[in-house]
Amino acid sequence: DYKGADLKGKVLLMMNNDPEDDPGLFAGKTRLYYGRWDYKYEMAARLGAAGAIVIHTTPSAGYPWQVVQTSWSGEQFELPHEGGPEVPVKAWVTEQAARKIAGLAGQDLDALRAAAQKRDFHPVDLGVGADIRLKNEVQKKQTANVIGRLPGRDPALSREAVVYTAHHDHLGIKEGAKAGQDNIYNGALDNASGVAAMLAIAQAMKALPQAPRRSVIFAAVAAEEQGLLGSQYLAAHPPVPAGRIAADINIDGINIWGRTRDITMIGLGKSSLDDWVVKLAAMQGRVVVPDQFPDKGFFYRSDQFSLAKVGVPAAYFDAGTDVIGRPRGWGREQQERFEANDYHQPSDELRPDWNLAGAVEDTQLFFYLGLKVANAPRMPHWKPGDEFEAAREKAVAAAGP
Repeated sequence: DYKGADLKGKVLLMMNNDPEDDPGLFAGKTRLYYGRWDYKYEMAARLGAAGAIVIHTTPSAGYPWQVVQTSWSGEQFELPHEGGPEVPVKAWVTEQAARKIAGLAGQDLDALRAAAQKRDFHPVDLGVGADIRLKNEVQKKQTANVIGRLPGRDPALSREAVVYTAHHDHLGIKEGAKAGQDNIYNGALDNASGVAAMLAIAQAMKALPQAPRRSVIFAAVAAEEQGLLGSQYLAAHPPVPAGRIAADINIDGINIWGRTRDITMIGLGKSSLDDWVVKLAAMQGRVVVPDQFPDKGFFYRSDQFSLAKVGVPAAYFDAGTDVIGRPRGWGREQQERFEANDYHQPSDELRPDWNLAGAVEDTQLFFYLGLKVANAPRMPHWKPGDEFEAAREKAVAAAGP
């Protein structure tokens, strides 16, 4: 909310995330798309800003500064520009750097942040200038989404499809690594594991005595780590119209810590997919729990988000944290340790202590969820009032009868 301020040609210094003090306005500690850094860049572009700088803190971003360094250093990728406004300079700074910038204007960063939590806050002109010079070399490179399709058997419903997505990319080679230091971003958990699960599901679907009523599409998408680029392209150029995609089931990482009494559904409460997931989990003797880290905005950080933006009901999961045979809290500790030490690091690699029993159980649930949707008489829907409901209505209308 910029209160009508003229931002043309200005450089914006912005907080990350949503305001948390007014649950009636946003969603408290649960992050919404409006708090995402990419939405803030989009809004800055619409308002004609010359630059947009997001202040990083680990709580507001959902990950430490080293993740930003890894993801935003070196070569960057974008899809070919198809029109619309863009902000020329997009950047992150540490909290310490933001304090220095505010201090140049005689302002206190903490006081500014406290004021920004209130609805009557107006943008503050710091009265300082920014001289930003970038020397870029632009290259055109090609990658690919890899898509397989299992045709449906129903003459009427086969033109609709259930889509499984899993990104096949990671971060390549670490620049500047010391001699003898591991410099390969293997991406074993993120997301070779998800691709393996999707391929196992495809194999099982193909082996069914009869094909599902709807078609099933398996999409190994590219460039997720560069901003969901592969799934953005898939959403803009879908193999069937978005209004005929019954659901997207996205797999981004699997459970490597063992069987659990629960499974985490990212975005629980958003769509009618919830009911099927709850029933399927109960058949496994498990319960479905909401996002264990709602402040991290996981629903907006993987490929299902690209499909959701064009209206497709989407399901995305994380490992449960109530691990059988382990003390309470152990599962959450493992996830937090992975994010702190291995997420987007060369150390994300296959290890002998992985316990894939939980991965098998989760993948079975993903398989049966897709099968249920593929055979259901009606497609799933977003729940009334959801942020993607309007996009779904538009997509269904555009797809026609």
